Amino acid sequence: MDIKGIWENIKEKLSPLTEKIREFYEDNKMLSYIIAGLVALLLLCIILLIALAGKKKEPAPVPGTVLELTEPLVIPDGPELPKDYTASRTPKDKWSEEEAQEWFTIPSQKEIDSLSKANDNLINEITGAAP
Repeated sequence: MDIKGIWENIKEKLSPLTEKIREFYEDNKMLSYIIAGLVALLLLCIILLIALAGKKKEPAPVPGTVLELTEPLVIPDGPELPKDYTASRTPKDKWSEEEAQEWFTIPSQKEIDSLSKANDNLINEITGAAP
């Protein structure tokens, strides 16, 4: 096929469509103008979007935001742990009597009275506003 044959084939297939458009225009002139205007506006918006999307401007670097090191970074040593310090342990369901005695201290009467007084103050503060 040559170009002339292809053009004739396209004209032949589009002629019924152009006839329908022409008939619609003759029957509904005002609606045809509105549709043509909206299509033109849509094409204009698409062209503007393509034109604006193509222009991506790199922002200018702000002075002072680039970090320039004068000396190499040195990671500080972490705090030293005490000799018998355990960072984690496997919890047991029940302690033995020796383990309990090692960690449990019997509070003195002064500590019990201080705790009782702190609890009473907390209760009075909570219930003080109640009628």
